[in-house]
Amino acid sequence: MQNKKTIKYDVAVVGAGMVGISCALWLQKSGKNVCLLDRGAPGESTASGSACTFANYACIPINSPSLPLQAPGMVLSKNSPLSIKWRTIHNMIPWLAQFLANCRPSKVTHIIDSLSVLLSHAEEGLMPLIEDADALDLIQRRGCLYLYNTEKGYEAAQSDIVARQERGVSLQEVSPHEIHDLEPSLQPIFHKGVLFDEAFQFLFPGKLIERLVEIFVINGGTVIRGDVKSIDSMGTDEVRLRYEDNDLLASKVVVATGAHSKTLLPTLSGQMPLDTERGYHLMLDAKNTSLNRPVGWAEKGFYMTPLEQEIRIAGTVELGGLDNEYTQNLLNYLEQTARQALPDLGAMESRWLGFRPSMPDALPVIGKSPLSSNIILAFGHQHVGLTLGGITGKIVASMVQGEDISFDILPYSPQRFS
Repeated sequence: MQNKKTIKYDVAVVGAGMVGISCALWLQKSGKNVCLLDRGAPGESTASGSACTFANYACIPINSPSLPLQAPGMVLSKNSPLSIKWRTIHNMIPWLAQFLANCRPSKVTHIIDSLSVLLSHAEEGLMPLIEDADALDLIQRRGCLYLYNTEKGYEAAQSDIVARQERGVSLQEVSPHEIHDLEPSLQPIFHKGVLFDEAFQFLFPGKLIERLVEIFVINGGTVIRGDVKSIDSMGTDEVRLRYEDNDLLASKVVVATGAHSKTLLPTLSGQMPLDTERGYHLMLDAKNTSLNRPVGWAEKGFYMTPLEQEIRIAGTVELGGLDNEYTQNLLNYLEQTARQALPDLGAMESRWLGFRPSMPDALPVIGKSPLSSNIILAFGHQHVGLTLGGITGKIVASMVQGEDISFDILPYSPQRFS
C-alpha cells in the first residue's frame, strides 16, 4: 500500500499509455527522478487496442475540403466507418465548428506539413526506447499495405499519395498481381494499392507498453496505480498532485492522459478543444486464413492486422465522447466488410472500444500549459499516439532540460488555442 506521506520527484508523468511511458523513459534517460501515475494497469491504454501499425506515413488528416459534403451521407448510412452518437453530439458542437474550419485547403496543407515533420522524427524517438527495453521481438518489419477496391477511390487518393511522396514518405504503388503476391489470402477485389515499405507492425502493443514500463522500473522509476484527481501549481518550482488520499509533489508534471486530459485540467477546457473519436476493433479467428502485414482498406476506413492466430479488424470513427456503450452497427460493419476481403475468417473472439484523444486540427498538443510553465501537456495524438509516443517523449524531455529541439514545435503548442 502506498504511504500517505508526501514524496517529491523531479517529474511526475500522469498517464502510462504509449505517450506517457515514452515521456517517462526519455526523462529518466536525461537523469531525472521520475514517477509514472495511472489509474489503470500498464498496457491497458487506447494504444493497446490500435491497428498495431507504426504509421510514419499517416500525415493525411481526416480533415479534408471534401469531407463537409461527404459526411452527412456517411453518418446517415449503416454501411459506413463514420458514426455519431446523437444524444451526446450537442457537447461536441464547439469542437465540430473548429474541425470544419480546419477543413479549408490552406489549413489542411498546414496540418499535413506539421504532421509530416513529427512523423519524420518518429522512429528516432521510439527505437532507442524499444532497444533499451530489449523489445525488438515485439516489432515486425514487413511494411503496411493500403488498398483501394475501386478505380474511383484510387484516383481520388492520388493527391494524398503525391502529398506523402513530396514530404519524403517511402512508398510503392502496387498492381492487383503484386497485391496477390504480397497477400495471397485476400480476395481479388482490389484495384490497386500502396505499400509503405518503411512502416512496421507492433506485435501486441499492450505487451510493448508493459515491457517499457518494466525497464522504467528496473532503471529506478516509480509507478503508482492511482486515479489523479487534481493538479495544482504551487509556485515557481513545485506542483502538487492529489491521487486517492495521497499527495505527491514534483518540480514538473507531464499530463499524458489522452482523451481524459480535459477532465483532469478543467480550467483549460475553454482553450483546449479536446474531444474523442471512439474507435473499435474485433479479434477474429484466423486459423484458416492469414496476412503477412497490416492491410488497410482505404475506402472502408479500417485495418486488418495479423496477431498470432487471430486477425484484428480495427478502425472506424465515432463521435460520442467517453460513452462506454458499443454501437452494434459499427461492429457489424467491421466484421461483414472484413469477411469480403478474407472470407475464411473464423468466429469473433473478442471486441474492444477505445477513445482516441482528438483535436479539431488533427495535431497533438505538446508544450507548456498556458496556466503554468511547470505543467507540460502531451495529448491529442488522435490515430497516431502509438507512432508518435516516442518522439513526443523526446520533445518533452528536451523541454524539461531546457535543450534546443532540432525542428519547430510551434504547430503543436497549447497556445494555439488561446
